[in-house]
Amino acid sequence: MSKKDELPSLRKLKNDAALSIPLTSLFAPHLVKTATDLHEKVSALEKQIELFTDRFSDRGWCIYDSMKSSVVEKANQTFEKDGIEAAEQVLLGYFKGDVRDVVHCIKNSDSTFMCRYCLIQHCFEEHFQEHYYASVPLALVIIDGAVNDFTRSKGFFADGTNTDVWDCLVGCSSALTKVKAIFTKNRTSTNHEPIMMPYRNGILHGRDTSFDNEYVSCKLIALMFAVADWMKMKKNEEDRKRKFEETANPPPMHELISQIKQNAIDREQIALWKKREISVGNDVPEMAKSEKYCDYPYIIPVIKMLEAWRIKNYGALSIYLEKMFPYDKDVNKRAGSCRALFQHKDLKGCKLVSVKEKGCCMSQVEFYVSWHYDAQQYCGIMRFGVLYQNNENNALPWRNNGTWTLVPWDVRKLYNPDPVIESANN
Repeated sequence: MSKKDELPSLRKLKNDAALSIPLTSLFAPHLVKTATDLHEKVSALEKQIELFTDRFSDRGWCIYDSMKSSVVEKANQTFEKDGIEAAEQVLLGYFKGDVRDVVHCIKNSDSTFMCRYCLIQHCFEEHFQEHYYASVPLALVIIDGAVNDFTRSKGFFADGTNTDVWDCLVGCSSALTKVKAIFTKNRTSTNHEPIMMPYRNGILHGRDTSFDNEYVSCKLIALMFAVADWMKMKKNEEDRKRKFEETANPPPMHELISQIKQNAIDREQIALWKKREISVGNDVPEMAKSEKYCDYPYIIPVIKMLEAWRIKNYGALSIYLEKMFPYDKDVNKRAGSCRALFQHKDLKGCKLVSVKEKGCCMSQVEFYVSWHYDAQQYCGIMRFGVLYQNNENNALPWRNNGTWTLVPWDVRKLYNPDPVIESANN
């Protein structure tokens, strides 16, 4: 894939934004600034991506689609002001701390990572504690094994493994393909000097003995996120191509003008939205029937999911927990996965712990649950994001054209719960 063929949807968005400027000047002059701002933002994003890959990919940093744009921009700004060493400190800081809250994204990307979740947890625990002698080899074996299972052929670092994928950052020639070539360089002699790159062969074959540092570990953490994105993008590649081709022909002019106006209205309404500080026990009950949460509709699917767990309705669970089993596209298979996870867990207690409104279409809900399993009582706190979505895209609740969807942000206790001292028989 040549560079001119990469990121077609971003190029289309940029072209559409440019097209909207003269149209709004003719038919909706009060929206010219809005159209111009959109074009400038898309152009700036494209430029930031190009600068990042030009500056950092040769040093083993893999940009990926779910990476925060603010990190990319900050790294570029620091590079321009203070040079490459200072800019790399920005990336090290991000991958040594901020990614802690999004580790679940790796697990949820594909079943090949899900079945390695315990190893992933160990890897990140060692990484955050700066035990790089442990996190580095763990990351290498997790990535290689997950890709081997995903391709049903070869691991990530093997010759011939194709990491191309259509229309995403990780599929670009300067992303996964490039860092793979760097990380798989032959290491033909023993080296005791510190290395800054995670040379897979040198590390696992014992030729690079001083690999335990933050540069090597952080670059592998970035690679793990990139591989997770690659798997997600690869699985829906054909569907994304189809949707792109369906939208390739520009809409009629009156539809375009109408969409521009609606976008402006949406931005105004989003700007007016204010989050509420919610006290569990005062503003909302710790646990009640779903109709008691009508003023907080994002809590309702959590309550219904817990009720489905309590009565062991695996079909309903498979709907509420669709994002928890993203690799099971068939609802019957997903119901089977829910049965395997929940059938021996008898829910005994549950209550809301905290509710936080993060945005007009996103909230965070934490709840405490306890259950009986094999004559022992277990408990734990789980955290879900609740997003208002329409066809997997974020939507605006006041339009009433979507649903509140649960996204597992931290459900580790389902797999590694805390035992309660007394047994269930007492």
